[in-house]
Amino acid sequence: MPETIKDMPVSVLIVDDTPENIQVLGSLLESKNYKIYAAQNGVQALKIADEKIHDIILLDVMMPELNGFETCKKLKESEKTKNIPVIFLTAKVETEDIVKGFEVGGVDYVTKPFNSSELLKRIETHTTLRRTTERLKQSNTSFKELVHILCHDLGNPIYAVQGILELGSEDKDFMLDNIDTMQTAIKNAGNIIEVIKTLRALEESKLKFETEVFQLKPLIEESAKIIDSKIKEKNIKMDIDVPIDVKVKVEKTTFINSVINNLLTNAIKFSEKGSSINISSQSVNDNTQLTIRDFGMGMPKSIKENLFKLNSVTTRTGTENEQGTGFGMPLVKKFINSYGGEIEINSWEKGDTSGEVGTEVKITLKSS
Repeated sequence: MPETIKDMPVSVLIVDDTPENIQVLGSLLESKNYKIYAAQNGVQALKIADEKIHDIILLDVMMPELNGFETCKKLKESEKTKNIPVIFLTAKVETEDIVKGFEVGGVDYVTKPFNSSELLKRIETHTTLRRTTERLKQSNTSFKELVHILCHDLGNPIYAVQGILELGSEDKDFMLDNIDTMQTAIKNAGNIIEVIKTLRALEESKLKFETEVFQLKPLIEESAKIIDSKIKEKNIKMDIDVPIDVKVKVEKTTFINSVINNLLTNAIKFSEKGSSINISSQSVNDNTQLTIRDFGMGMPKSIKENLFKLNSVTTRTGTENEQGTGFGMPLVKKFINSYGGEIEINSWEKGDTSGEVGTEVKITLKSS
């Protein structure tokens, strides 16, 4: 699972047009195990800050070409860097300059020549605040993911059982014929609950995410069985062209319920009634590539570019007014990455110059 913020060293960008000042500051901060980056002017600082997000920026005020105030203003105008705290380093102590520093987005200032203990304490204060805020954001993201698993992934097996029971109340033979499906759905529901417990433990760094090698086709078939009612409701033809000897290294429960179920549900959601979904596989550099291809409405570029971002609105109404949460695809990517795999999306709307229509999802996974 990805490294958490608290595990990473504090990153400090020092911006000063005097190399000696950078050297002194750098030596002081490195002695406290901070990771140091340096820029000698505002233009260079903006480029470095855009390439890597830092925990804090120490910014000299008096610099040629682009002074500290102008540099800070541009940092705050960028979505990528606007939340990085900026401490001004200045020899000027006039009230109007201090006020201007706060007006353009600075959080603090330290006068030159600075007191080492004072500077370190202010850096510690602002980096702690920033990291606390980021951890709260991560916790909020994790909470949203868990809610999605509960509402969507856990909902699928429950609705499958509910549908069979409703139809079986009038047709006992139908219920008897689908006992295996209900047992599979209930087993998956229990497994999902265990996954939720595992995810919580992973967030607290108590466990590692365990993967194993499985035959791919039975996993796809089990997923399709869980969402069979959705497939039948839109009369979708599922063409599964995956040889039985093809294998993938995944965590079984999340792969079936959070990855394949989400991808197939999306493919069904955006497909017209009576259309088809093709599922195929091939070997790529000793890995297995799984392709899920629908021929539905496709997606615009704006949605495709933000498909894996939790904070972007990508949910859309399906061809039969089906609703979604928008959290499915970020969760899919998270799990695929945790298996050591990759995901690629291609999509074409009706009228696309290529003549294609629909969405193609390619997942590359380890096969052993």
